[in-house]
Amino acid sequence: MRVPKKAAIFGFNLCASVFLGLCVYGLLSYAEGAKRPPGTLLMWVFFASGVIGCIVGICYFGSEWDRRNAEEAKTRNPPKKT
Repeated sequence: MRVPKKAAIFGFNLCASVFLGLCVYGLLSYAEGAKRPPGTLLMWVFFASGVIGCIVGICYFGSEWDRRNAEEAKTRNPPKKT
């Protein structure tokens, strides 16, 4: 599926931001582990699926962004040597 460059940039940035947010949340909940009761299995399944989904999104949108950049580089005229 072809994704426009602006959509690829937006998707990449969105997935990266959500991934960083989930990482910070995970680190904070790990650091406060003694103060909070352990989460349910369903909560950890949703958390893990969110992290995996973000990683897949980062890979997909990043590769689409690279493809659009490569297409733009092919269409540009190279500078003439004098």
